[in-house]
Amino acid sequence: MASHVCSHVKVVVRVRPPNDREQTSGFKRVVQVVDSHMLIFDPKEQEVMFFRGQKIANRDVRKRANKDLKFVFDSVFGETSRQEEVFENTTKGVVDGVLNGYNCTVFAYGATGAGKTHTMLGSEGDPGVMYLTMKELYSRMEQMKEEKVFELAYSYLEVYNEQIRDLIANSGPLAVREDSAKGVVVQGLTLHQPKSAEHILEALDYGNKNRTQHPTDMNATSSRSHAVFQVYLRQKDKTASLNQNVSVAKMSLIDLAGSERASATNAKGARLREGANINRSLLALGNVINTLADPKSKKTHIPYRDSKLTRLLKDSLGGNCRTVMIANVSPSSVSYEDTHNTLKYANRAKEIKSSLKSNVVSLDSHISQYAVICEKQRAEIQQLKQKLKEYESRKQEAPQASGSTCPISAQRKEELQKMSESVRCVFASRVALRREQLDVERQIKENELRQRHRDDAQQHSLMLFPDDKANKVTCRYERKMASLQAQRQHLERRWAEAEQRFNENDGWLHRVENNIKLLGRDGQAPEELQQELRCERLQLQVEDLKAQMEHTGHLIGIQDRDHRHMHKLVVALLTAYRKQYEALQEAGIAMETHSAGREELEHLVLRERGVVWADQEAEESIQEPPTDGPSSYLQPMLAFSRLISHQNTPCSAEKPQRRTSKRLRASLTATQPATGGRRADWGEKTQSPNRAGTANIHSGTLSARFRQDVTATEGGGGELRMIAMVTRSLR
Repeated sequence: MASHVCSHVKVVVRVRPPNDREQTSGFKRVVQVVDSHMLIFDPKEQEVMFFRGQKIANRDVRKRANKDLKFVFDSVFGETSRQEEVFENTTKGVVDGVLNGYNCTVFAYGATGAGKTHTMLGSEGDPGVMYLTMKELYSRMEQMKEEKVFELAYSYLEVYNEQIRDLIANSGPLAVREDSAKGVVVQGLTLHQPKSAEHILEALDYGNKNRTQHPTDMNATSSRSHAVFQVYLRQKDKTASLNQNVSVAKMSLIDLAGSERASATNAKGARLREGANINRSLLALGNVINTLADPKSKKTHIPYRDSKLTRLLKDSLGGNCRTVMIANVSPSSVSYEDTHNTLKYANRAKEIKSSLKSNVVSLDSHISQYAVICEKQRAEIQQLKQKLKEYESRKQEAPQASGSTCPISAQRKEELQKMSESVRCVFASRVALRREQLDVERQIKENELRQRHRDDAQQHSLMLFPDDKANKVTCRYERKMASLQAQRQHLERRWAEAEQRFNENDGWLHRVENNIKLLGRDGQAPEELQQELRCERLQLQVEDLKAQMEHTGHLIGIQDRDHRHMHKLVVALLTAYRKQYEALQEAGIAMETHSAGREELEHLVLRERGVVWADQEAEESIQEPPTDGPSSYLQPMLAFSRLISHQNTPCSAEKPQRRTSKRLRASLTATQPATGGRRADWGEKTQSPNRAGTANIHSGTLSARFRQDVTATEGGGGELRMIAMVTRSLR
């Protein structure tokens, strides 16, 4: 297998149904489940009123504005979700990881009364994730018993008031130690070997009865401790050999105590001290999550030792472990702050990455075991011969016999189908976000184009009108420009928001791609899912190009209308200039400057290149726009940000090579035509070297812009120079 697989913490959110106390008090819902991946916290209320037949929004300014926060997670379960549905989308995939030799952890997080214990333990008639996970593990072990030899052990402990107790042996406080090879170890914790799945379920029942529970005003059966159920699985091939690969994996199922407010629970004395310890440990857990989610956390101290809980979870968060976080929230406004904090921590936990490594050890047998190994191999050969005879005698029943493999293939097919649905969901959201980005970008470019046209019109006005009228025109121009610039700022804020949502989708896609890799062998994604990812990427590029073509056509239409207006202006000015020049000639008062100006104008009309002297060469090269490439005036307008699809997952667990100066020069040379990364930013990509000083339309003062000679204006320089000459002669 590949030595490392990059993995994100998988975060799911479960919204519990309202309880009796909330229903009788007439609560307000603050959580709205949009689909299986998105929810809205504190959504906006659409209160509609009519005034004189017109629909108006009724907003009470005395009320606090709704947050209307959108959160995207790996899975979101509504109030009607069943335990089996939660299990199918969370820990069922974890069982595969354990059987492949990966450490795995599932923990429930949330405020008191949010439904954590119900999710993890359930009830007698509605078992929770722990029960269903153990049943699935034994079912998978039963299917693989012909190929593997399994050894199973479990432990059950609780963290109560910063002390660790064994729930099976019901022993006193235990110490936490850290071993360089084994990681975090609880000294004196008893391990038990179950005889069957029912035995484990009985042990869970017994341990739950020993858990510390006390009623509070918020929850009649409030768990006052963190419960950690750990299963250790050791497996090896059934075939005897001199070099055996032994896989050892650990699965932790954790039910955390709920954070609470003393004012809400009315706790006193011992209950108040319990709540303080619970909140202290959960605060330490939140600090660890925030530090690990920070991209700079590798250089920062991670406060694992702030509590016993975070020390136990050290392997699960940021270590060699595949982790699933089930965030439980209440839909009621009574738990407004608790729900908001839970969703914020869950959203941060999505950014935690770890490098998974399969725990497979190769053991060389001692020479004294050779005879035993040979005997086992002879017995296995005899067993295989017997199976071969039975198979040959029942060739006619081969279709019925092959039916025994259907459950495994059906399960595999179901896993691939679920992952395929996740891929389609991610890319459907990605297409919508990309379309929104391009639409905002088109509006920004349209705004910039209109500002350029306003600049040109203002320059023409200053050349044509006398000072008194020019001042009025300037005031009107400044009002229009202020409006366009305010619109530009609003569009740039929308662009930043769209960019943030696209980055969140990037993280979602990253997690899906890494989960796909975990489904395959040797860290490689299954071929059918690779093909689907490739098709979705190509479809996204097609939609992207369609939108760009549509927006480019819209911008060209705006520029074409301005070009037609400019053409009418040139025709009118040339007609007026011809009449004026002929009148001057008839009156005999045409001067030499008029003749020189007419000759230059004739060159421009006939599109002839004039003679340029050596001392004028530098100035001419600055004023003339380049003619051997795309116009530096339109190129930034028509160039949209590009979408560059990745061939592999966005990040890798492999260490990057050090960038020497030689490699850096080579990479810069290779990527010079386009900006690096996923998307070329529209602002950086579209800026032309010839417009380095004028890339931002409203940079610089108005007076400085108006004092510029019109002959230095880019794009349409010939027409503008002609207009300037004719206007000066007419004035």
